[in-house]
Amino acid sequence: MSLSRRSTTVAIVGFALLVTASVGAVGLATALSAADGPPPEVIESPNSTSYVAPDAANLTRQEYEEVDLDVGAAMATDAERLQGRHDELLITDLETESSDGARTTVGVLEARVTTLERRHERVLQNYSDGDISTETLLTELARIEVAARQYRGTIDQLGEADLSGSLAERVAALSVEPTVLDQPVTERVVRAKTTGTESVQVYVGTADDGIVAATVIEDRYVRQATLRGERDPFGDDQFVEDSEGRAQAASNRASTIYSSQTDTVRGFAGTHVYEFRANHSLGQVFAYLDGATTNPFHEHQYKRPVVSIPAKTSSDTAESFRLNVQYTNETGPMAIFVTGASGLSPITISIDGQQVGTIDGGGEIWTIQPMGEFTVTAETEDDQSVSVQVSP
Repeated sequence: MSLSRRSTTVAIVGFALLVTASVGAVGLATALSAADGPPPEVIESPNSTSYVAPDAANLTRQEYEEVDLDVGAAMATDAERLQGRHDELLITDLETESSDGARTTVGVLEARVTTLERRHERVLQNYSDGDISTETLLTELARIEVAARQYRGTIDQLGEADLSGSLAERVAALSVEPTVLDQPVTERVVRAKTTGTESVQVYVGTADDGIVAATVIEDRYVRQATLRGERDPFGDDQFVEDSEGRAQAASNRASTIYSSQTDTVRGFAGTHVYEFRANHSLGQVFAYLDGATTNPFHEHQYKRPVVSIPAKTSSDTAESFRLNVQYTNETGPMAIFVTGASGLSPITISIDGQQVGTIDGGGEIWTIQPMGEFTVTAETEDDQSVSVQVSP
């Protein structure tokens, strides 16, 4: 799985700028969100990049789900793939050489992507309302991701066509719709549900219009977040007013949020969306800022090895073993391990009552730290139990 942003031709019709950011030039207190409700939560990670998440007051659910082969989901995603392929062929078969044909082609693609966006909105709302399970949520997100793959390919093809300026801008705008942007955790969910070769445990935290999904795969932490309320396509670009220029202003803002120097910032023609990309000692972060809200509405990042991420440890002791919780930051990676448990039966580990795995002997599991206070409990088959409460 590639965690790098695709090189999308249509995006280059905007502007690209290599910048060296001055961290803090546009502070969180001075760049106000124009979106309804509070700005996103900025979760700081010492000596590493920060994360964005829905405001803690708006968080509706936090769940853990073990994802593996699901025949029903595999059939549903296959159907989605076939429909997406049909749509792709329909769109690419349309005439693009004439202005009328090109407008029709782009119009059809816009309608398809808009439908996908509305599906995503409904799924998040239904999940926040408690109407669907975490398993159903992940299946629906997998189906949306499979369809989005087809549209990404079509957008790339149209980007290579000789479209007029206004049509090229419409295609570029489609390339930064939330469902069309890269979703590395959802990609792993698709793989687990459809192939059964690589199961994955996923943390999901949601608000009515936002979602964070994260996982640890071997020694790599992978995270994605979509905050739909921070996307305001009809607002005014606040970065335009900056004396240093809008690209530099966006770079400064992102560097402040993520506590990382910018590698590149680029814009997308016909939009006020800015892609921020930064490499750091543990990995990469990609974020998409809306100029009207000045906040990220989508991000994805990875860090490896997880053992190098700064952490704190809380522990407590049962009758014959010790439970240790090594935590980093909210929605970041977290290790749970026991000592002195040699010869004991498998120990069941739960977080706030949700089982996240079992440990044999002196083993460990990696999972995701939830937002807010939480309790980790370890329990043996003979009812030895100990809990560690963590207050980040």
